[in-house]
Amino acid sequence: MVPNILSFFIGKFFRRDLLVLLFILSLACHESITQPDFRIVSLSPAMTEVLFALNAQSYLVGVTTYCDYPPEAKKINKVGDFSNPSLERIISQKPNLVILNLPEQRRIKEALEKMGIKTFVSSPQSMNEIYTEIIHLGRIIKREREADSIVEFMKANIKPINRNKKRVYIELSPNPLITIGANSFLNELIAAAGGENIFADLRRDYPVISQEQVIKRNPEIIIILHPGEINERIGWDGVSAIKNKRVYTELNQDWLLRPGPRLVLGFNELKKIFE
Repeated sequence: MVPNILSFFIGKFFRRDLLVLLFILSLACHESITQPDFRIVSLSPAMTEVLFALNAQSYLVGVTTYCDYPPEAKKINKVGDFSNPSLERIISQKPNLVILNLPEQRRIKEALEKMGIKTFVSSPQSMNEIYTEIIHLGRIIKREREADSIVEFMKANIKPINRNKKRVYIELSPNPLITIGANSFLNELIAAAGGENIFADLRRDYPVISQEQVIKRNPEIIIILHPGEINERIGWDGVSAIKNKRVYTELNQDWLLRPGPRLVLGFNELKKIFE
């Protein structure tokens, strides 16, 4: 069992992180004695990662093409992409549980429920909702202790720090400009790491905004979570983050956008940036 769990977490980062290694080794001591006959299709890349962290990957019979971590997830039968999974492929795997995201996969959810196939919805907007989902999934698949350990680990390593907060702009898409608002767990993660999301006043999760709004709010730090550069944008040369070369484009998007254990890595990166 230990090699299976270690293969999930021990990548380049984890080999040099003793704390995380000790956490994973502790999980290895908690394998459930009874193994129910679950057949799970996961349409959520984040929850696919959680299932591996719960040492429940043997239950996975189908995933999306976006379920690419850990590397073993790439070997599992594909049922389509994230936005348009194939209902026929899902059904062909004879699942008794399908994990999906809303609102993107509402059509699939409604179709599966009409056929009597149980679904598990993952759409967390806060860190507490992430923890609740992990605990709930652990209860369903009889991995309670593993789920509790994961949540305890995340809570212990994602704690708010007190310091002068930097004004931060996160960009998810360049056209249209999409950022994060108040109703996003990433907004909470930024605040905990010592940043202040300049669009935290927008009561949505991923609002569309204008270039003029960004320029006016004058962020001290810009984090780009998409391929591309922004330094040549007209009118942005006066923005504090660009003047002071505080634009970050190399962060691992999955560490910040997938609500699972690797948020600990994203949190640590944010803390370094906000120093």
